[in-house]
Amino acid sequence: MGIQGGSVLFGLLLILAVFCHSGHSLQCYDCPNPTADCKTAVNCSSGFDVCLITKAGLRVYNRCWKSENCDFNNISTHLKENELTYNCCKKDLCNFNEHFGNGGTSLSEKTVLLLVTPFLAATWSLHP
Repeated sequence: MGIQGGSVLFGLLLILAVFCHSGHSLQCYDCPNPTADCKTAVNCSSGFDVCLITKAGLRVYNRCWKSENCDFNNISTHLKENELTYNCCKKDLCNFNEHFGNGGTSLSEKTVLLLVTPFLAATWSLHP
């Protein structure tokens, strides 16, 4: 293989490296309907940079999500749920149902604060 053959080989390896390094997309559990046992893993589309798990009563939602929309108002509006707990995480397949544990004891402080805030506001408005 002469210089020309080496150049062709180098070019092919470079092209292969570019196609193989298309970037790592986050993997999340993502089920179209709420289920307590979602086992469908997907590669999230561009722009979806966190995995979301939401619990609303007995319904559990698993989705790819955008971190800028990971707040109570956006999630409750999108899922049409008034009362929910949620967690957004950035590791592959981190939105599994066991995250909530028994009774939601592993919820983050931010989530608990978001759930308590409406009740506090209602209480304060009743007692001026």
